[in-house]
Amino acid sequence: MSKKTLGQLIKKLRKQKKLSLRKLADKTDVSWVIITHVENGKVSTSKKVLKQIAEALDYDVDKLLAAGDAVGDDIEKIITKTPTAVPEFLRTAKNLTEDDWRSLTEQVKNMNKKKK
Repeated sequence: MSKKTLGQLIKKLRKQKKLSLRKLADKTDVSWVIITHVENGKVSTSKKVLKQIAEALDYDVDKLLAAGDAVGDDIEKIITKTPTAVPEFLRTAKNLTEDDWRSLTEQVKNMNKKKK
């Protein structure tokens, strides 16, 4: 997703919550000027800032990170821990539907329960 599209999403979410730039800035460690630049697609921002904005807007952190072409640190650690298996799995599963992913997630949860 482009910087501009990410910015538009943040602006839309902020307006839905009826928050001014300054109020959103108060809820994060980011100045309202930076938030303006992000919303206008003029600057990229860090995962840390995206997480803060998502939390301040009560929006799914993973979705906002994905909109910013990023993944959470926990996901990076999983990939780093198994650098061959995870990418191979994801490439194999790239054409799955949303329902397929949900089903697969349930299967993995059941596998984890059996291990405990």
